[in-house]
Amino acid sequence: MRVQRRLTTFDRRCGFARRSDRRGAVATLDYVLLIGVILPVAAFCMWAGPRLIWLTYQMVYVLIGWPFM
Repeated sequence: MRVQRRLTTFDRRCGFARRSDRRGAVATLDYVLLIGVILPVAAFCMWAGPRLIWLTYQMVYVLIGWPFM
């Protein structure tokens, strides 16, 4: 099992040692993923969803109703 190594640095302003966390850049990428990918996909689904439901309804209606026409 690998152990993640954290660097311990001394902070002069606070006067105590603190660990530097490397998660900061990854959190920024999470926001980019959310804003750049997830939100546009959700907006497209909200726009296309009702139309897809309506077209599916029409297709089923035609498949069921065509023998009686």
